[in-house]
Amino acid sequence: MNIIDTRSNINFINPHRCIKNIPLFQIKGVEYELKSKNFTDIIFQSIPSVEFFNESNILENKRIYTMGASTKEFLLKKGIDSVCPKIPGSFELNKLILNNEDHAKYLIVKGKDGLSDVYNHLDKNGKNAQELICYKRFKLKNYEIFKEDFFKADAVIFSSIFAVKIFFDEIYSKDVNAKLFGISNRIIDHISSLGYKARLIDYFSDNLIKSIKDSI
Repeated sequence: MNIIDTRSNINFINPHRCIKNIPLFQIKGVEYELKSKNFTDIIFQSIPSVEFFNESNILENKRIYTMGASTKEFLLKKGIDSVCPKIPGSFELNKLILNNEDHAKYLIVKGKDGLSDVYNHLDKNGKNAQELICYKRFKLKNYEIFKEDFFKADAVIFSSIFAVKIFFDEIYSKDVNAKLFGISNRIIDHISSLGYKARLIDYFSDNLIKSIKDSI
């Protein structure tokens, strides 16, 4: 079975040999200025937000949150524990953080053009929150070299809407027969809005390969 995971190299965690990583975009850190370090809660929206955040020294004695298990696991490798919702995504994370005390000060670390759902939710509820952009994503110069791999694939896994957009803009054709999978409901809904079917998967499940095989 040929399975392709479209995560960036930074995001890619591969416990299965039969999964091939073909990133559809690159990630680059950007310069930023953190004017204040007086935060009680820090929220990392993705693995790259952890990778390109330069002030790891301020994480001590802070409440740390992530949107999903992959970012939580990435932080653990750096010796930093965090809280993440059982169901990945901003909707469930918002439920967790809104129960904090009123004097909490939030720093939300994200990429350029990344979702502002968490910030908007906190701001709407009168919380003290600030966003910090520490990286950006950009398309590759050439996708022709990857098309044959996708034509031969049985399954393609998407971990971001950006990857979905690139896939359908640059790669997809009638020669692609692979089943499509997403790691969040937001991704599944976006694929559905384009007129295609996709299934939700738990990327860190011990039965990931079996669940993909059973769907094909």
